[in-house]
Amino acid sequence: METAPQDFPHLQDVLGQMGFLKTYVVIGYGFRPRENTEEVTKALKDAAQKLVETFPWVAGQVIREGSGPGKTGLATIVPYPTGERTTPVIVKDVSDASASLDDILKAGAPMHLLGGDVFAVRKGLPDSYDESEGPAPVLVIQANIIEGGVFLVFQGNHHAMDMNGMAHMMRLFSKALRGEPFSEAEITHGNRERLTAIKLLGPDDQKADVSMMMVQPAPPANPEASAAAPDVQWVYLHVDGPKLAELKAAALKSGECEGSQQWISTDDALSAFIFQRITAARMKRMDKKEPQITFCRAVNGRRFLDPPLPKEYMGHMVYCTFTTVTLDSPVAISDVGALARQIRTDILSIKSNDIESIATALHELDDKNALAYGASLNMSGWDLMMSSFAGLGLNHLDFGDVLGGRPVFSKRPRFAPIEGLLYFMPKTTDGDVDVAVCLRVEDIQTLRNDEEFLKYGSYVG
Repeated sequence: METAPQDFPHLQDVLGQMGFLKTYVVIGYGFRPRENTEEVTKALKDAAQKLVETFPWVAGQVIREGSGPGKTGLATIVPYPTGERTTPVIVKDVSDASASLDDILKAGAPMHLLGGDVFAVRKGLPDSYDESEGPAPVLVIQANIIEGGVFLVFQGNHHAMDMNGMAHMMRLFSKALRGEPFSEAEITHGNRERLTAIKLLGPDDQKADVSMMMVQPAPPANPEASAAAPDVQWVYLHVDGPKLAELKAAALKSGECEGSQQWISTDDALSAFIFQRITAARMKRMDKKEPQITFCRAVNGRRFLDPPLPKEYMGHMVYCTFTTVTLDSPVAISDVGALARQIRTDILSIKSNDIESIATALHELDDKNALAYGASLNMSGWDLMMSSFAGLGLNHLDFGDVLGGRPVFSKRPRFAPIEGLLYFMPKTTDGDVDVAVCLRVEDIQTLRNDEEFLKYGSYVG
């Protein structure tokens, strides 16, 4: 007998309704297991069972309710029919289709060795899924068996969780693998009601302007335009820990001015540096036809709400800042400190009302595709968008003895290109950060030969 959809009505997410979130958050870990595949499979399934027993919605699927003409409906978590899906764990032997763990590590775990079509059954941005082709699980934990190791790829439905929620899910899974109990806070906030996690504003409440996040109709196609589609690729860049410390120190010394924001995070400095070097590379190819450029950064909105939400909340709570600079100014391509401070100032200016205003606008829309964080960005032009796993401590997680403890690498697999999108990977125990960037091949080549970039970073591929 099929379980009723209303079993998880309290998990109706508000910000998670954006149409572009009909995809998956994907991140993978490489391990050297201490046991054979049979023991690894048992450990993963046992841990997943503990996770599902405590957080039953994790074993569910995302469906769309109430859709119709002009209405996208609501992404809703419901259970699978009884007995249809017994575990979120998938085990695949891909040793014939993958390089060995040693070869992947020797090459620096580059994109071309991490094909999403090999290592993930669900796709990440920019691809979306079609429910008519089959259920959309809340979570997939895919153990890919390769020569000498396992590439464990977590795939979380983006309607159900953001990057921070996914990160916490992995913390919980690692605890289950170690045989540790979940805390009361983890259980309470992991299962908490989501409808009131963020306040929806009334007609008389002050609201922030969200017009730049409203999707505009596409211009009519020009039948005479015959330009070939650009060659766009995903590649990894690398900045090691000592160089990252040097970069932050240099950023702190540059761009100082009285009254400006002085403290910056390592992510701020790295964001500014990568943004500027990509912009400089693009300048080699394009004329300066735009007066300004926008750098969009995804931010964990939990701490900016009033009252704030704890890290154990696994729903969608992303906010984006938009740092706009004049294209011909030093801030766009050379003054790392000034750009890093502007990024930090924009983050610190986030108010609870900003997030509530977006949630309210989205809640009131019949067409949830009409609002998106990147709506105003021209990412095939000058604009860039970035999201970061770097500060979430994920490479420090111990996944238990069977898997060999801590991961030996963590990377997002390669999916379809989306020009101008960047991801910071989890910081390693040595303080290194890999950056996934999607750019035109010409810009990648320019970046590889950029002396300023090579002072701190290197190309992985």
